[in-house]
Amino acid sequence: MSEVLKRWVGEERLRLEPDFEKGVVLSAEVPRDVLHEVMRTFETEGWYLESLTGLDFKDTLELVYHMNRYEPSARIALRVPVPRGEGVPTVSDVYRSALWLEREVWEFFGIVFTGHPDLRPLLLPEDADFHPHRKDFGRVHAHRRREEIYG
Repeated sequence: MSEVLKRWVGEERLRLEPDFEKGVVLSAEVPRDVLHEVMRTFETEGWYLESLTGLDFKDTLELVYHMNRYEPSARIALRVPVPRGEGVPTVSDVYRSALWLEREVWEFFGIVFTGHPDLRPLLLPEDADFHPHRKDFGRVHAHRRREEIYG
């Protein structure tokens, strides 16, 4: 799959993790404009969407899609930077599990998934007008820039 990703995102955006220390064998930074096509390729190749989460850095938000297949040590992390105030295309038409995962991320991080058929609160009250996992919510002790974390 690394060769396929290399074609989509370029070699400079791939990071091999041969020791599986971070729980993934490979991570890749995927631009938003090719995310849907990359996810379609993963689905065609037999991968499933294991989880989706958001991260809040000082300079950007980020989505992390964990892709996996029924093989040992196969998990891949797809990291998608999302500028504040901008959205990302839904992949719920590729993976139905993304319907709930994207709702949860939207609810807790405020990242809008364009084209999602049902972005309504999943866990918070329906009148909640905040995103509790954003660093601008409540008191924050550590808020760093993306490059401080990844280098």
